[in-house]
Amino acid sequence: MADEPVERNPDVPDKPGKKGFKFIRWDDSGIAAHLTLNRPKQNIMNIEMLQEIARAIESLSPREDVRLIVLDASPECEGYFSLGVGAEGYTQQMVFQMMDAFHGVFRAMLELSKPVLAVVEGVASGAGAELAAFCDLVVATEQAQFRQPEIKLGVFPPMGAVVYPRVIGPHRAMELLLTGDPINAFQAQAIGLVNRVVPKEKLKETVDALVKRISEQSGPVLSLLKRVVFEGTWRPFEEALKSSQHIYLNQLFDLQDSQEGLRALIEKRKPIWKNR
Repeated sequence: MADEPVERNPDVPDKPGKKGFKFIRWDDSGIAAHLTLNRPKQNIMNIEMLQEIARAIESLSPREDVRLIVLDASPECEGYFSLGVGAEGYTQQMVFQMMDAFHGVFRAMLELSKPVLAVVEGVASGAGAELAAFCDLVVATEQAQFRQPEIKLGVFPPMGAVVYPRVIGPHRAMELLLTGDPINAFQAQAIGLVNRVVPKEKLKETVDALVKRISEQSGPVLSLLKRVVFEGTWRPFEEALKSSQHIYLNQLFDLQDSQEGLRALIEKRKPIWKNR
């Protein structure tokens, strides 16, 4: 979880933003909610920032109109997605609170069960890399870099040690965590940590097209699919198989959108989703 003990830029004041958020920007007005990490310049995470991220995600719970979340960094943080947690994350007095706040973000992402697309420009290190890894899709620029340097500080990332083996496989995860060596965007794509690597000038076009493609699908089906994929990845196989069968038979086919999709297939037309 933790990164190198780096302090934030003291010349950049913390100012409350939209909807009372101080360290993030949050726009949930569209079909894709937009969560922007905004603690210039390195997006070093503190407890309050992590709590804001979780609170923003949790606020979408009643929102059936929102299909997915796009997670990125503000332009003021050019060169950094997030450098991870600050030096306070190392202190014995703060480590439990920091870890609890960090895990709260992951719990919020799971409980909401909406796809999350991470957009990574620049450096994603420590907790920043773990956050990107836990997202459902990752688009990165050619300049992106991923780091898990904790082993060099005599610790290891407890969340990363659980997440990476499932995302990129145990052998690649062990190399990443045991060496602490950074990897570039193309290496990250080769091991399955990143979906797409694009030139910076193509980033917005790529993200917009992917968001549009996903947003055209049924919201409830997207949520159920995320639940099944998560359980299939993280739970024991037999348990995950039974859970998938239960959701498929007893929840998916109760949706009007599932019936509409089948009718559209038979009638050879594009389905019209009602998100119910």
